[in-house]
Amino acid sequence: MDKSRVLNLLKELVATNSENPPGYEAEVAKVLRDHMETHGISCRSVGPSKRPNLIFSSHDGQKGDIVMHGHMDTVPIGPLETWTHDPFSSKIVNGRLYGRGACDMKGPVAALTETLILYTEERHSKPLVVLTTSDEESGCSGAEEVAASGLLNGISFGVCAEPTSLQVLVGEKGMFWSKVVATGKSAHGSRPEEGVNAIHACIDAIQVLTEEEFPYEVDELLGNSTMNVGVIKGGIKINVVPDKCEAELDMRTVKGQDPESLLKAMNDRLESAGLSDRAQVEYVHGKPAVLTPVDSKIVTLTKNIVERVTGVTPTLNTATYGTDCSVLQPKVGIQHVICGPGSIEQAHQPDEYISLDELYQSVDIYLEIARYFSN
Repeated sequence: MDKSRVLNLLKELVATNSENPPGYEAEVAKVLRDHMETHGISCRSVGPSKRPNLIFSSHDGQKGDIVMHGHMDTVPIGPLETWTHDPFSSKIVNGRLYGRGACDMKGPVAALTETLILYTEERHSKPLVVLTTSDEESGCSGAEEVAASGLLNGISFGVCAEPTSLQVLVGEKGMFWSKVVATGKSAHGSRPEEGVNAIHACIDAIQVLTEEEFPYEVDELLGNSTMNVGVIKGGIKINVVPDKCEAELDMRTVKGQDPESLLKAMNDRLESAGLSDRAQVEYVHGKPAVLTPVDSKIVTLTKNIVERVTGVTPTLNTATYGTDCSVLQPKVGIQHVICGPGSIEQAHQPDEYISLDELYQSVDIYLEIARYFSN
């Protein structure tokens, strides 16, 4: 491994703004393409030029048994005054590199590119594929484009390099975003009895929807579903009875829960509570929960290699957050593990950082996994 090569690429990636929104990953994609082409590795691009998804292969467009992947976009930096270190300067302090995307996930992407360079130089008989996607942070539309392209069809296993502190995750909760739309009747604020307050109706609906869980299949690894009320919007002025109010709900789903059945169950619950004439639930966006069997080849292999490289036995768990696995697993049929350098606790935070020791260890881990599938 060329540590300076990994570090220099990571610094260049962090310095290249790819905040989402607005979500133009083209400049980061150019950095990656130029870096890989310098080492004789070409790529195929899927999706629009401003938001490309890059598929690199050790064997010039061919595919083997495994794909390793990460995303190129980051969340916005937020207020600059909350940062101690410049979010685009890659300051290194006590073995940690600071910057937006350091762990989520430009650091892991840099590790994947180094893995592919090393693997290609070793001239194995079977290809290794590395994928970098756009728009993971706002709905995984890049992964959707890649899945629809068919270019990954036939690949059996995947490693998603999201930051896990090099622990091994075997799945993730799904996501069901919905919107409560409550309607009423406008009136002057001094005569509220002449109107119907949509904010009150929305609050009543939220209470009914959140008072108890919706049915699900119990799974020790995925755990239980959760619901968060993230946004409420209603009213136009303090002295007007509001005739409309909306609330946006973020539900993290588990086995036995899908968008169609949840939408019906939520509206049925409003109807049973006598609220359906004033409030309805509408579907916004969703992704399924995914889970790789713990006895799968990719799980056993990754767990053993992580233990060998780090000296620590990883604990199998699942992610509460979403990744591109929620698209690539059900739509392409790829069994995944999620394993990457950096802590998810640092993702989306001011002074986001990655441990350089973990970054370099991850290259060793990914290369060992790739070598297993090389013949």
